[in-house]
Amino acid sequence: MNNTGRTVKKIVIILVIILFISGIIFLNKKLIKEENEIVQNPEIAGYTVTIDLNGADKIDKKKISCINENNNCYVTLPNVTRDDGQVLGFSKNPNDIVPEYLIGTKISIDDNMKLYVISEKENTVYIEQNDVDYLEKNIIKCSSYNKESKCKVKMPLFNKKGYENRGYSTSTSSLVGFVFPNEDYVISKDVTLYPIYGINNHLKKINVSKTFTYLDSIIEIEEGCTSDIYDIYLNYLKEISYKAPFLLIGNKISFINDDDFDYIWGKGYVGMNYGPRNLRAVDIRCGSRLINDYYGTMVHEMSHSWDFYYATKIGNNITSENDIINLYNKYSKMENRPFRDYSYSNIYEFLADMMKYYYFKYVVKKGSYTNSEFPEDMKKTLEKYICISNNNYDKTKCS
Repeated sequence: MNNTGRTVKKIVIILVIILFISGIIFLNKKLIKEENEIVQNPEIAGYTVTIDLNGADKIDKKKISCINENNNCYVTLPNVTRDDGQVLGFSKNPNDIVPEYLIGTKISIDDNMKLYVISEKENTVYIEQNDVDYLEKNIIKCSSYNKESKCKVKMPLFNKKGYENRGYSTSTSSLVGFVFPNEDYVISKDVTLYPIYGINNHLKKINVSKTFTYLDSIIEIEEGCTSDIYDIYLNYLKEISYKAPFLLIGNKISFINDDDFDYIWGKGYVGMNYGPRNLRAVDIRCGSRLINDYYGTMVHEMSHSWDFYYATKIGNNITSENDIINLYNKYSKMENRPFRDYSYSNIYEFLADMMKYYYFKYVVKKGSYTNSEFPEDMKKTLEKYICISNNNYDKTKCS
């Protein structure tokens, strides 16, 4: 090819490149102009619906846009799911429980709009008969909506002839329930409860000589329990109120003279925990013969109350939590027991003694408990529940 041919070819290539670049510039200007017209011309303005999940989990699109044509701007609302419940639709108000719009609805809009997903989670309380003679109902349901995780049911009536009603618990072996018939029970998940009943030991009415409130616990002193004895117990209560106040919350503590304590509970006991309505109750022998560890008895019995009271705040007893159950299963073996044998008769006694040993070993550092074995996994697990209780039963503040 001669020089002239090469020159012509170069010119053609240059012209093609120039035309290509010009075309791109033209198209960009056209798109920019159209976008400006959408913004500037209200007759063809674009609108957007922004969606807040509001407790739901997954959504196809969080923003849906449309362009106004002849005063018509339509969007189709997207599909949304909630893993632990069902989506009902969408509303302008995040607290609605009945939606304004359903999923898949085509709606007309004339401005930008924010919608909230409206969803429902159903929780169920299943109640086992547990050999009671009458149970008002065995299934109760309630619903929580949107970002709320909890809802409230009213507990049904039950009766066992010849027995005292002690409420509902998560285990048939509980001594007392944590929620009673006709009381509200707040739940955030499905739960199975059992009616708890027992023979009423308190058929004998005690003769109370003094009663007062300590923190929010009711304290009773019976006649025959002299001041030189119960003053010692009140000093124990004072120390507990500073060192472990969660043990005192929601209690009724009665100091009962020897004769009546023997009549009510028998001669082999120093302290007992039982549950009249709305209270976790502790009876302590107010004996003239201080041969027992009364301080330890008080902490032990009040730890039972703590276990029951925890359930009124969280929904489960501490003794129903998996990590406590795992500890009990591990340390209840004969060759692996750090406490006295009585501690392993059931998980409730295990927790009460675990708290007692911990209290005297680490909190007040008194007595022979300071030299007792306390496994590290037991210490770490128990401290988690102490932390939760000291933080107004907010689990998020304690790992």
